[in-house]
Amino acid sequence: MKDNYDHITTSQAIFDVVKRGNYVEETRVQYEIKCIGTEIETAQMGKDTVKYKFTITKIDLLTDTKKSHEFVRRYTHFLWLQNELQNKQIGRVIPSLPEKQTVYDKDKRKLEFVYFMQKILSHKKLQQVDCLERFFSEELRDYDVFQHYIENMKESQSMINMFITTGISFMNMFSKVCNYNAVQIINRIPDENDKQFEDYRKELEQNQSNTEIIFSDIQKIVQKLQIQARSLSNSFDIFMNECQGVEEFATLKTIIKIYESYEIQLRQKYVYRMEASIKDYDQAIKLINLYKELKDQINKDTQLINNPNYRSQIDELKMQINNNKQKVEQLHINFLDDIDLFKQQQSWCLIDVQKKFYVDLQECYDSIKQQKTAHHL
Repeated sequence: MKDNYDHITTSQAIFDVVKRGNYVEETRVQYEIKCIGTEIETAQMGKDTVKYKFTITKIDLLTDTKKSHEFVRRYTHFLWLQNELQNKQIGRVIPSLPEKQTVYDKDKRKLEFVYFMQKILSHKKLQQVDCLERFFSEELRDYDVFQHYIENMKESQSMINMFITTGISFMNMFSKVCNYNAVQIINRIPDENDKQFEDYRKELEQNQSNTEIIFSDIQKIVQKLQIQARSLSNSFDIFMNECQGVEEFATLKTIIKIYESYEIQLRQKYVYRMEASIKDYDQAIKLINLYKELKDQINKDTQLINNPNYRSQIDELKMQINNNKQKVEQLHINFLDDIDLFKQQQSWCLIDVQKKFYVDLQECYDSIKQQKTAHHL
């Protein structure tokens, strides 16, 4: 049954009309992403490398012209792109990726990568970022060429990029009131921007919780289809020899295939998509946490500058304060620029899933009912 899903096609129109505030922005570009296969390469040390082959098609909606090419990527390539975007566009809600795992469902991962690219390509402010252009570049479409490119890039990057999701590496060492060599750090007083970000946190956490409830309901329904298919399949195997050739037995076999087909279809179209949506909320909430952590760090470093014990580190502290202030400013601007569209896209996803899931589920039950009705006629 899984062979039917080796060729995954997911088309993401960059919304024909994107509503933002009081103005309407028309778009003219559509991207289509297809996962057309995988290749497993076993290294000498016995560790497999899974390479995913995609096709990207850029469609100009005004001239109806199309341009496509294939490209091959692996998990670490997607992780590199995510890190680059988080570094260069700090504050923007970059989509989530599946966690690094030794054992995983390759069919699921194909879809997760497609969802990731889908969301990236639908974000107008990210389309012209150089790392995104290089990721989809026809020039770097081959696996080895792109691998060589990012290895060269990593050598030239500073270590700070590795900690972009949490700010500077030692930031988590601090508690609300800290002592540095017997120097007490006074907590800063939250300002209006802090209160605004905290309100966003509460809203996002509530939306995430609501999404998780709906996700749980849908997942239970899909699991019931799977259980029903297995139960009927077990019965089929038990009575196969005695009932071979009986008409009712042939009908049962068809019904089992319907259950199996729709279980896979609903899981891939809706369960995996909602899992990714829930993880995307985590990405947005991390930015709110980072905003607070950076401002707390600035407050602490500012107090340390005035302490005699840190005179030898004044230049480093001033540089760190300046860098973090720039990050805070960029994060604040980009997050506020992104958050409304992010919430809107999350809402559209939820509405779309709820609407189409039950339509497809009804088709499943209607198909089964049709088989039973046909048998009794």
